[in-house]
Amino acid sequence: MGKHNVLISGSFAIQFFERVTWEESDLDLYAEAGTSTEALEKYLCKNEGYRIIRQTGGLDYWPIDDWIETRTYTKKRADSTESQIQIVTTAYVPIFTIVKGFYSTLVVNVISWNKAYAIYPQSSFIHHKSYLLKKMDDYNGRSVAKYDARGWRSQDVLWPEEEASHGCIFKPRRLNDKFTWTIPLDDTDVAPAETPDFVLEFSSWKLAKCSEDDRWNISSKLLFYKTYCDKIRTPILEHCYIFQHRCFSSSRGGYEECFWEDFLQPRLIRMTLMELHKVPAAKRSQLIEDMMKSDPENLYVLRAELERCGISLPKYDHEIPGWYAEWEKTQRAPARITAF
Repeated sequence: MGKHNVLISGSFAIQFFERVTWEESDLDLYAEAGTSTEALEKYLCKNEGYRIIRQTGGLDYWPIDDWIETRTYTKKRADSTESQIQIVTTAYVPIFTIVKGFYSTLVVNVISWNKAYAIYPQSSFIHHKSYLLKKMDDYNGRSVAKYDARGWRSQDVLWPEEEASHGCIFKPRRLNDKFTWTIPLDDTDVAPAETPDFVLEFSSWKLAKCSEDDRWNISSKLLFYKTYCDKIRTPILEHCYIFQHRCFSSSRGGYEECFWEDFLQPRLIRMTLMELHKVPAAKRSQLIEDMMKSDPENLYVLRAELERCGISLPKYDHEIPGWYAEWEKTQRAPARITAF
């Protein structure tokens, strides 16, 4: 899990935090398409004795963002019962699919190779309540009903009188922030992951109330929380991150400032331009030249082109924690609003 950035989520993570066992439940492993998924499948089949029994794909089966396919594996236990594992293959880093794509706050929990994170612990494991992150339909209704039967109570969004005591729902969030219930796991004799923990833990997003027809705060409609975040890979960052992007504030008539678009993105663009100008012009392709001059905001798409040209830029991932700390200092002041 550490070597290939695999995450556990779904019902297994809920059972972990709730301290229960559901015999009919399986284990969901989320891995990015490519070497991560291939290595995980090889390990399960060759080292653990699992065999594949089903492969499914398409949004008709599981309508979540950037999900490619699910493969189901089983093996016989000593007592003749079956253990079942699902590998969920994601198009990008698994945390993006989990935070952006899941249907309710209850199921947004993750377990990495060395830590377990409950993202909405107050509502999920203290009050046993769940709130919608997607439009309600028959598919999501079946999923919600399953957890209602297991002891949770679901509603679309917080009631107005609940909002003051549930900041973890609607405030800007980051994995492993003060609202997260984080449990370190015993990693004795486990080789440390090559990817630093902060790559996962600086995943950030924000929820905002939305109605079924995407108009804001319509009291007669069934509401849900829309997740505002996006993924980013830039030429000067080694890893892929997810960052909160601008979120509309209906009460203030504009967009609230956010870490990615208003703080980090301008730095990354300027730093990328600086590094590209250090590269001899003869090595830069016409596409790179054109984007440097006319489209610098989209320089992040150049990773493949730079690789084709044999250009490797310095990486600045180690700066992310410090930059985020500076951003958090600015948030102690009243939020600024960008009007239309």
